[in-house]
Amino acid sequence: MKEEVEKKLIEKTAKVLGVEADTLSGNTNIRTDVDLKSLEMAGIISEFEEEYDCYIKYTELMHANTISEAAEIIAKQLEG
Repeated sequence: MKEEVEKKLIEKTAKVLGVEADTLSGNTNIRTDVDLKSLEMAGIISEFEEEYDCYIKYTELMHANTISEAAEIIAKQLEG
């Protein structure tokens, strides 16, 4: 599940930032490498919630530094 979420998170992040998805990876730091704003992240989370018909706790994602860490948190919430 984490791999699927990470792939979708990379795609959604690239779309929001207006960059090619292949320029991002699980190791991309969402704070320093791409400067993803909280409002942008909220939009991405909203898309996951719609797609998976679930609620994702945004406050837990505030602790993620990389796309991979964020994907792991989202995947755990989707499975839980």
